[in-house]
Amino acid sequence: MSGHWLAWFPRLALLVFLTPILVGLLGTWLPAFGWFPALGQHQFSTQPWLDLLAYPGFGTALQHSLVTGLGASILALVITFLILAAFYPSRAFQRLERLLAPILSVPHAAFAIGVGFLITPSGWLFRLSESLTGWPARPLNWLTYQDPWGISLMAVLTLKETPFLLFMALASLPALKVRQTLWLGTSLGYGRTRIWLLLIAPPLFKRLMLPFFAVIAYGLSVVDVALLAGPTAPPTLAVMVNRLFNAPDLLLRLPGAAGASLLLLVTLLCLALVWLLSRLSRLLLPWLLNGQRWSNSGLLRLAGGVSLALGLFTYLSALLTLVLWSFTGQWRFPAPWPTEWSLLAWQRGLGRMSEALWLTFSTGMVSALVALVLVLGALENEVRLRAQKPGFNSQRLLWLLYLPLLIPQLAFLFGVQVSLIWLGLDGRWWVLVWSHLIFVLPYCFLTLSGPYRAFDERYTWLGLSLSQSPWKTWWRVKLAMLWRPIGYSLATGFAVSVAQYLPTLFIGGGRFATITTEAVSLASGSDRRITAVYALMQQLLPLLVFLLALLLPAWRYRKHQELSHYQ
Repeated sequence: MSGHWLAWFPRLALLVFLTPILVGLLGTWLPAFGWFPALGQHQFSTQPWLDLLAYPGFGTALQHSLVTGLGASILALVITFLILAAFYPSRAFQRLERLLAPILSVPHAAFAIGVGFLITPSGWLFRLSESLTGWPARPLNWLTYQDPWGISLMAVLTLKETPFLLFMALASLPALKVRQTLWLGTSLGYGRTRIWLLLIAPPLFKRLMLPFFAVIAYGLSVVDVALLAGPTAPPTLAVMVNRLFNAPDLLLRLPGAAGASLLLLVTLLCLALVWLLSRLSRLLLPWLLNGQRWSNSGLLRLAGGVSLALGLFTYLSALLTLVLWSFTGQWRFPAPWPTEWSLLAWQRGLGRMSEALWLTFSTGMVSALVALVLVLGALENEVRLRAQKPGFNSQRLLWLLYLPLLIPQLAFLFGVQVSLIWLGLDGRWWVLVWSHLIFVLPYCFLTLSGPYRAFDERYTWLGLSLSQSPWKTWWRVKLAMLWRPIGYSLATGFAVSVAQYLPTLFIGGGRFATITTEAVSLASGSDRRITAVYALMQQLLPLLVFLLALLLPAWRYRKHQELSHYQ
C-alpha cells in the first residue's frame, strides 16, 4: 500500500472538519455583528453585543460557565494525577485499565441522568439512608442536583473527564519510563509523592496539554449535561446561548450569535491563561528542589484510593439506579427498593424508540467507518513519508486534529446551520453524518495512532518479500495484526457519535431524533421509568460495540496467540 495517492487521505481528513468549522465561524461572526440578510439585517453594528450584555442573567450565566468549566477541568486533572501517582504501575491499576473502555463508552447525558436519579432529594442514596438510619423521613427540601452554584454540574463533568485524561495519559506514560524512574528515585531515598511531583508530572503534563485543553473547552461550552445537571435560573452561558438560538423571536439569534462568539473568546482566553500558568510554574523550581525526601506516601495513596473508589461507586450506582427505575412499576419514597416490578416501561420505550434507535446506530456506524478509513489512510501515508524522510514529524498536525475539540460547538454550528439552509442541504441524513464525523474523526485518530505507529514495519517488509504486493501485505499482515486497536478505534468513534447532542439539533434541523436528544428531552419530564430506559439504551449501544471490538479479535486470534502483542 504505497504511492502518492495516499497523500489525499490526510487532505480529505482535514477537509472533513476544517471546512465546516471555518464556514461555521464566519456564519456565526457575521450575525454577531448585525449582518443577517435572512432577517432583514444588512448593516454591521454592535447592537447584538449590547443586547447580549443586557440580557437577564447574562453575568451570572458567564460566571456559572467559568466556575463549573474551569473547576471541573482542574479537579479532573488533579484526580488523574492522584490516581496515577498512587497506583501506576501496579496490578490494581492494570485492573482499572480494563474498566476504562466501558467507562469511556458511557455518554455524558446518560451518566448525568443516572447521577440525578441517585442524588436528588428523593434519589436512591437518600432512600437507602432512610432505610438504614431513619433519615430523612421525607424528601429533603435541598437542591442536591441542578443547584444554583453549579456544584452538581461540576461533579458530573469531573467524573466524566477524569477517565478521558487517564486514557490519554496511558498513551504517554510508557515513553516516560515511570517504573525505572520510581526505582531510581526510591534508591536515592525519595518518596513516591516527591518522585512524581519532580520527575514524572512535569513531562506528563506537557504531553497532556492538548487533551486538557479539550477538557476545558468542553466544560465551558457543554449544553446537554448543563441542561441535566447545571443551574437553571440563570443557566450556564452555553445553555443561555442555545435558548437564544431556539427562541420564537428570530431576532434573538443575533445576540445568540454574539454569545456564541463570546463563548469562543472566553475559551481561548482560558486556554491562554492555562498555558501561561504552565510556563510560570518554573518559578516553583527553587521550592521543589529544596532537598526534602517526602518518604511517606501514605497520604498520596489515601487520596488516590478515595478518588478512585468514589468515582467507581458513582458510576456503578448511577447505572444500577437506571436499571432499577427501568423495571419499576411503583417505587414510593422512602422504600429502598421498588415495591412493584414491571416491564411496561421497556415495552413502551422500545416501541417508541425504534426509529431513534436505528438512526443513532446507522449514523454512528457510518460516521465511525468513514472516519476509520480516513485515519487508516492518513496513518499509512505517515508511514510512507517517514520511510522517505526519516526526520518527518507528524506532531505538528495534532493541533489541527484537536481543533474540533478546542472550539466550542456553539461557536460554529449555528453558522453551519445557516449555510446549509442557504444551500438547501439542511435536514439531510448524509449532512448529519458529516456533522458527527467532525468530532468522531479526531477521537478515532487519537485511539489508533499510537498502536499504528508502534507497529513493527519489518513484518511489512517480510510480507512484501513473499507476496510482492503492497495491498495484500497491508490487508493480510498489517491489518490482521492490528485488528483489535482498529476495532477499538471504531467503537470509540461510534460512542462519540452516539453522544452528539448539539450537532443533531442544529444540523438535523429538528427532523432527526436520536437516543441522545430524546433522553435529554425526557429527562425534564416526570416519568423516570421511560427516561431510564432511554438512558440505558444510550449506554448499551456503545457498550455492545466495544464488546464486539474485544470479542471478535479474540476469536480471530484464538489460534494465533503469538499476535497477542498487537491485541
